[in-house]
Amino acid sequence: MAKLVIFKKGGGGKVAINPDQVSHVRSAAGAFTDVFMGGQQVAVEGSFEEVVNLLAGFDRRTPAEPAPLTAGQKGLVFRPGVRG
Repeated sequence: MAKLVIFKKGGGGKVAINPDQVSHVRSAAGAFTDVFMGGQQVAVEGSFEEVVNLLAGFDRRTPAEPAPLTAGQKGLVFRPGVRG
């Protein structure tokens, strides 16, 4: 199954990129990053780090399990705006 990441294109519109097909990524002028897939090049909006993280799947992964509660934290409930 193809994994697709959707980006805003430089110059308008959107593009869906399969991270498995990306050959390399290069930072570009302004707030853009060039993504290369073989002989094709696409300028997408976002910093180099943002684009690489999205293509690598870091921003799509499910959050890690929360740390286990310590004895002092068990049973405490915090509700903003409620005083007790």
